[in-house]
Amino acid sequence: MSELAERMAPVAARLGRLRGSIKQLFALDGLSRLVLSLIAFGSLTFLADWGLDLPVEIRIVLLVGGLGLAGWILFRRVLTPLGVRISDDDLAIFVERNYPELNDRLISAIQLTRQPGSVPGGAMFTNSPELVQALVVDAEQATAQIDFRRAIVRGHVGRIAGWAALIVALLGAGLAASGSARNYASIYLRRLAGLRVSYPHRNHLVVLDFVDGRRVVARGEDLPIAVASDGPVDPSKVSLKYEFATGEKGEERMTPLAGRRFQYLFSRVTGPFTFTVEGGDHHPTDEVYRVDIVTPPAVDTVRIFYEYPAYMRKANTPPDRPEGAGNVVAPFFTKVRFEAEANEDLKAASLLVGLRGKEKASALEVRKDAQGRPRLFSGSFEVTEPSSEYELKLSAQNGLSNRDPIRYPVKGLKDEPPRITVVDPLGDEFITELCERPLELKVEDDYGVARIVLEYRVLAQQPEKSSRDWNGLEFTREQNSREYGELAIASSHVFDVSKLKLTAGDHVELRFRAEDYKDIGGRNVTLSKVYKLSVVSLGTLEKELQDSIEKIKILLRTQKSKQENAWSRTGRLIQNFGKLDSLTPEQQGEVRQAGLDQNEITSKLDGARKDIRQIQRRGVYNKIYNENAAQKLQGALDELDQLTGVPGDATKEGMARLAAARLDQSAKLRSGAERTDALRDAQGRQSQVATGIQRALDFLDKWSSYQEVIRMARELKEAQEQKNKEYKGQK
Repeated sequence: MSELAERMAPVAARLGRLRGSIKQLFALDGLSRLVLSLIAFGSLTFLADWGLDLPVEIRIVLLVGGLGLAGWILFRRVLTPLGVRISDDDLAIFVERNYPELNDRLISAIQLTRQPGSVPGGAMFTNSPELVQALVVDAEQATAQIDFRRAIVRGHVGRIAGWAALIVALLGAGLAASGSARNYASIYLRRLAGLRVSYPHRNHLVVLDFVDGRRVVARGEDLPIAVASDGPVDPSKVSLKYEFATGEKGEERMTPLAGRRFQYLFSRVTGPFTFTVEGGDHHPTDEVYRVDIVTPPAVDTVRIFYEYPAYMRKANTPPDRPEGAGNVVAPFFTKVRFEAEANEDLKAASLLVGLRGKEKASALEVRKDAQGRPRLFSGSFEVTEPSSEYELKLSAQNGLSNRDPIRYPVKGLKDEPPRITVVDPLGDEFITELCERPLELKVEDDYGVARIVLEYRVLAQQPEKSSRDWNGLEFTREQNSREYGELAIASSHVFDVSKLKLTAGDHVELRFRAEDYKDIGGRNVTLSKVYKLSVVSLGTLEKELQDSIEKIKILLRTQKSKQENAWSRTGRLIQNFGKLDSLTPEQQGEVRQAGLDQNEITSKLDGARKDIRQIQRRGVYNKIYNENAAQKLQGALDELDQLTGVPGDATKEGMARLAAARLDQSAKLRSGAERTDALRDAQGRQSQVATGIQRALDFLDKWSSYQEVIRMARELKEAQEQKNKEYKGQK
């Protein structure tokens, strides 16, 4: 080394130290930028991963991207600057740029003191040694008081390094002070590396009513999924993602409820599925819930058998023909036996009988079917209420009970008392002491008539003849239309009052008693109303019947006059409307009114006929009319039968009814000729009705004359008998 080079060695050393400082500054800047970039990358990716629960694939991509970014910054900002060669000339120029007073002396001294031949055409070959030495001495003196490192501007790099150091310090302090922060950092790094770990959640969603993530529900049942949030932050929304075994997938937003709960309803679930829930920072990872579907037990078939009380004498339900419906309609005290089959294997079965809230439960026997499955069950109960219910409650081996058990109605039929219909008598009446009163009645019962009794008692003027208690006469088979035990029996009996030795002023009370076979709690008994038969003298009753006949005769004369007027009215209709092809509504109304008037006449005649028949019956069974008198009344009845018709005999419609029908028909005819024929036919029948009424009156007049003779003869006889009694008394 030359003498001048040795004198510049301290300056060269100072330049070397400047070079090292510059390299250090480059390294500090690059590393600070690397640290800040890594912190920014970590912060952004942590927030994204924590907020969005990034999948593993995206996290791996971020990790690779982060490593690539770090490598690029290290190469670009650290290794590359450190690899750049900085010569003494560059450093001298850098120093002289910051210290202009050196006036190129430093760069010149450095270049002139280089070894000869080190630079082609170097100064040592062209300059004098004295001049170079003087320049070196001058440069040495000029740079002696200068700090080359002050030429370096460290402010920008220092700020970057300061921020990096501050952030690193804060992160370090936070990690050192907070175990939660260290936990989050550890989880973040492991997740960034692709591991399946999760962050702690600020809110945690809990799916309710699931045990170990599983729930069993009945097929076709509505399934509400309820979720509760138990974290400090309530999520704004919760989503449910589901997937059925069939491959059907979907996502639904759950409905918010009170109490930080959310719900979604699956309607009529038909198959198993899995689902996850997410909301806020709660994201599904391995929290997969499963819903399994099983079939609830149900009654497939039910067979009903009725075992009736013995007294009803009803045939029980045949074993091979059971009732197919579950509803029960049966008489009281009927034993209802049932056999049923379920669609699932049963663990237990029970029977509940009674109205809702008042049921009485009993266990049922469960048996195996032909395939060895416990699906058959049976039981029984008794019908004791008018309205009740029974329910079959099933518990299957799959853990379910029958959903919405069917409550079958039970209608109990009360064994009603027998029903008595009295045909004759219809009410209280006067009788003679010789009366043989015909009695007719009909008795019906739900399950058979067991007994029919005529009960009577005497209320006489003489105390020894009176009786407070009822006397009974049971009807025999000869008096009944059918054997006892039938559901309906018609009975008839002639009650001979003459045997009671009653006199005018005495009374007889009658009533009918009917019983059935009911032997549980006592028989059902029905009593008819009481009919009072009051005894009057023969003459008194005869006078009453005679007065009734006289009233009927007045009625018949009135109807005969009306019928003759109706005949004349029909003649005017023939004259006025017979030639018209069609009638106006007013004209039709006039013809119809004639028909209505004819119907009214018919109704009056029919009433008279019924009254005569009743008078005839009363006169006969009270021994007032003999055969001749009854026959004369029968002649009047036969005439009226021809006019009004005989009930139940379609061949005897009655002349008066036919006349009314022809009048009504003529109002509808559109042909004048046909209308004339119909009106003439009606008029002819009206004439026959008037003639028939007169013949009936003739019979009644003859009857009255005959009966007057009979009455006078009876009065003479009674007067003679009275004298005979008086004569015997005088003896």
